Amino acid sequence: MKNLKELQPILTAVYCINRTNGQEDEDIRNLIDYVFRQILGCNTNLLLLCCIGKTKETIMPEITQILKEDTNYYKDMEYREAIRK
Repeated sequence: MKNLKELQPILTAVYCINRTNGQEDEDIRNLIDYVFRQILGCNTNLLLLCCIGKTKETIMPEITQILKEDTNYYKDMEYREAIRK
């Protein structure tokens, strides 16, 4: 992977969105749990606590902040949008 340092914040975003969408996908949760435990050497316990009682709408500002600070995700989305125009 080109930017491995972006892996954890991106997986964090996917995990949190999946936990808060009201219809959590168990396969996604299990895959992300596996990556955190086996590849990154950590677990999702604190992420789970952060998601309790939140909806996607209430957690997205935090997710957006994480992605803006720790990844190039939004810059890439802006670039892709500019290309389409």
